[in-house]
Amino acid sequence: MKRYPSIEKPWMQFFSEEAQNAELKHETIYQRIWDNNYNYPIHTALNFFGNKISYAQLFQNIDRAAASLTALGVKAGDTVACFSVTIPEMVFTLYGANKIGATLFTLDPRRTGEEVEEMVRSSGADIALVIDLAYEHLHETLENLDLQKIVIISVDNYMPMTVRMVKQMKMPAPKIEMTGNVVSWKQFLSYGKGIETEAVPYGTHEPAAITLTGGTTGMPKGVMITNDGFNAVAMDFRYCGVNYTREQRFMNIIPSFASYGIVASLHMPLSLGLEEVVIAKFDSDKVGHLIKKYKPSHTLLVPNHYEKLMNSKEMQNGFDLSFFETAGSGGDTMNKGLESKLNGFLKEHGGKFPLSQGYGMSEISSAASCCCNGNFRSLSVGYPLLNNVISIFKPDTTEELTYGEEGEICMTGPAVMMGYLNNPEETANVLRVHPDGQVWIHSGDVGVMDEDGYIFIKGRIKRMITMFDGHKVFPTQLENTIGKHHGVISCAVVGVQDPSKNQGQMPVGMIQIKDGLDAEQVIQEVTETIQKEVEVRSWLSDLVAVKEMPHTGMGKIDYKKLAEDYEKENQTAKAG
Repeated sequence: MKRYPSIEKPWMQFFSEEAQNAELKHETIYQRIWDNNYNYPIHTALNFFGNKISYAQLFQNIDRAAASLTALGVKAGDTVACFSVTIPEMVFTLYGANKIGATLFTLDPRRTGEEVEEMVRSSGADIALVIDLAYEHLHETLENLDLQKIVIISVDNYMPMTVRMVKQMKMPAPKIEMTGNVVSWKQFLSYGKGIETEAVPYGTHEPAAITLTGGTTGMPKGVMITNDGFNAVAMDFRYCGVNYTREQRFMNIIPSFASYGIVASLHMPLSLGLEEVVIAKFDSDKVGHLIKKYKPSHTLLVPNHYEKLMNSKEMQNGFDLSFFETAGSGGDTMNKGLESKLNGFLKEHGGKFPLSQGYGMSEISSAASCCCNGNFRSLSVGYPLLNNVISIFKPDTTEELTYGEEGEICMTGPAVMMGYLNNPEETANVLRVHPDGQVWIHSGDVGVMDEDGYIFIKGRIKRMITMFDGHKVFPTQLENTIGKHHGVISCAVVGVQDPSKNQGQMPVGMIQIKDGLDAEQVIQEVTETIQKEVEVRSWLSDLVAVKEMPHTGMGKIDYKKLAEDYEKENQTAKAG
């Protein structure tokens, strides 16, 4: 008889009896952080460049934001746009809007004017918060939108005085004329004086926030994340077995316009009463400095950031990392070589556990699975977190597979998004009702699950390379082999057009090599290893050294740019 993970849920063995009996409390995200923290008013909520904002101050500012939004006519069901990284004003407005039943649409301030106009019109937002550094870039578009108010926010506003003075000397805040519908944050807060707001009751199927994702087709789409989605992720981490205690520090480097930033790196720590260290602008080259300065008990980074940490000058003299309760990793695949190097580094520096590798996507409100504490298996992205059911299905069908069978990773549970904003066609493509009556997310990722519930990513369906003869190559397999070489800092395998055939792609490898090593020798040794360990049909067509891997704004390897650069360089060489 065939066994199905969605029915047996073998991963529940990793959760305590208390966790297994816990139930998700249906409440707004404002109510969640209030319930958990109102009895701890003097404890630090936000640590912003050393300015410690207590939970009492956090709630006071949330109330002020809610009152000012109310004064401007914002009500339940409305949307407020926010073009900013994570800074206190954004946090106050997120929860202030939620308190009165409105939704914050968080947007990357670097987006083009055309994208911004389309997204704001689609959301119906009439008020926008804009970080001052992006206003010059966005102001023409915002003027065309004829918004009621454009509220200028700034990294400077909540900095300690001494830090602000140094920052102003190095990078003065842009001078923006506050006229017409353009107002300062201080002016905005003045609108709410004397207004008392009541927290709206919880309602099902209401978005607490909207973030953008490329989804499964690469086109930006607004992901509507519910209150349950936010709170389910917070509950998942509370009961995952990790030691989360009040006043521990969580270092948040992920911007709030990403679901991992606003849900797993902002709401989750605040829901648990942690001290949120907000890094408004993260420079991966300074990750060693930041870890040494703040000594966070918890953080979420991508593999590239841990590579930078491992190689940073701060870590070279045996710096003690025993304060790490969890070193969370997600957002990008990790090859076996890199995993081994990073876990060896953590162990040598006193880390309690291996990297806490995880997996998820915006459509399930960020994190869906994780390796917690000592529950670790090499190259696994962990087992489903408490509120999630994850299984493997025959691609593009509702036919569930059993343990060890390779197929599409699908997920269901209370963290599933409402859908894509004003995009029912794409919503229907990703969210599908299965025979069990549940709505499942079809991730577009290929993987397998073992009999204990551990998930192993084999590759992205989109990243899968189909050769001229139909043979399929999964880059992750090759990256695992390449990354084992001691001289390889980072590696990637991409598909490029096969110039010798009318159709199909060929796999090409890129490696970043440690300084001082002979590149040709490393390439030869890696090639020989591939020929020993990988079937001949999946051998690389080419292996080239790159000075540095390009990365997206979220710190992931930019595979698209690597492929485009390779094809462009080879076309130029042929033309020459």
